[in-house]
Amino acid sequence: MEYKEIKLDNYNLHLIKTDKFKSKFISLILVNEFKKESLLKNFILRKLLTTSSKNLKNEIEVTKKVCDLYNSGISITNSMCNNVLTTNFDMEVLEDKYTEDGLFYKAFDYFVDTIFNPNIIDNKFEKENYNLVIKSVKEYFEKEKENKGKYAFDKAYSLMDEENLKYPSNGLKEDLKNITNEKMVDYYNELITSANANLFIIGNIDEKELLNYLANNKNIKFYKNNNKYTNLIFKENTSIKKDEKVENNNQSILILIYKILNLTKRERNVVLPIFNRIFGGSSSSRLFKNVREKNSLCYGIRSSYSRTNSCLTIESGISHKNKDKVISLINKELDDIKNGNITKEEFEEAINFRKKNLKQFDDYIDSLSYIKQSNILFDNDDLDERKKLVDTVTIDEIVALANKIQLNVEFILKGDKDNG
Repeated sequence: MEYKEIKLDNYNLHLIKTDKFKSKFISLILVNEFKKESLLKNFILRKLLTTSSKNLKNEIEVTKKVCDLYNSGISITNSMCNNVLTTNFDMEVLEDKYTEDGLFYKAFDYFVDTIFNPNIIDNKFEKENYNLVIKSVKEYFEKEKENKGKYAFDKAYSLMDEENLKYPSNGLKEDLKNITNEKMVDYYNELITSANANLFIIGNIDEKELLNYLANNKNIKFYKNNNKYTNLIFKENTSIKKDEKVENNNQSILILIYKILNLTKRERNVVLPIFNRIFGGSSSSRLFKNVREKNSLCYGIRSSYSRTNSCLTIESGISHKNKDKVISLINKELDDIKNGNITKEEFEEAINFRKKNLKQFDDYIDSLSYIKQSNILFDNDDLDERKKLVDTVTIDEIVALANKIQLNVEFILKGDKDNG
């Protein structure tokens, strides 16, 4: 595998040459300043761009095009990373030798057309498609409570101290009243012109042929902007935020959110995944064994972390009457780790699992893209460095990291049919 960064006109091309896969991968990352109102607009725009363009007038034509390209569809997602909003455009394309000559650049044409040639007429998105998208967005919000886990997660994060962590990634239903067709065109123009742009291409690529294509494609128009990302640094809590809501559900959902204070780069990239494996990130973890299996106090429990947002989240399906017992046991397990009570067996299991996990990144083309993107945009270690550093982690480092973890939010979505 060979990596090369090439600075082009107002954007950076990241080329990862490898013949390991039967496909090629295209990923464009736009990094913009975080704004609360951008979340809903970004959600709507992603639907507008993937359901029509100037050349593909509606969703039926888009679907036919994707089929013609051997199912080379475009996925558009966003994520909030501290002070920035990233928008990812991803496409995987089968190698020409398994399909037809020239497929990659036919698919690339469609990729570019989707992003840079939206279905805008007289400074408005085409009316019929726009109305269909707005209708689907309204239906999404009407059904948002159906996914109880995500609903509880979003409600818990709305209690966070930090402004840019309070909002769900798709925005808020109440902001829909402020959306107009003209504002969506303005947002599209702002997204394209104010973003720091990085294009990642992975696969068995002819570099000269690719550069020639990019130079001659007049539809590709980027604007030079600097990377705006900085890591979030938390202040210590003055209090724990607590809230409870009742929903139509057969069980209750407990969400605990912890800040991780003063996280170093090494802790973020190397120590945190190993700590989480021991604490609550697997079926062999402390939380799973001692809260779920030993004490039978929950239906399921897991912890997860956000490397970019310096947060640790615990989610558990419980009976409401057991809430205090569950929280007490969770706190006990965290305190045990803070006090250095980590066995050699669970430490070695976490190290070995992390090695296996990192090795698997080599097996998936989109995973290689994700690792390189986090390395370039957010200063996370690259894959080879992560692999080398796993064996250097010590139990003392896990203990030190655990002592930086501070509870910020305690939220429970109480099931109205919760009978234990």
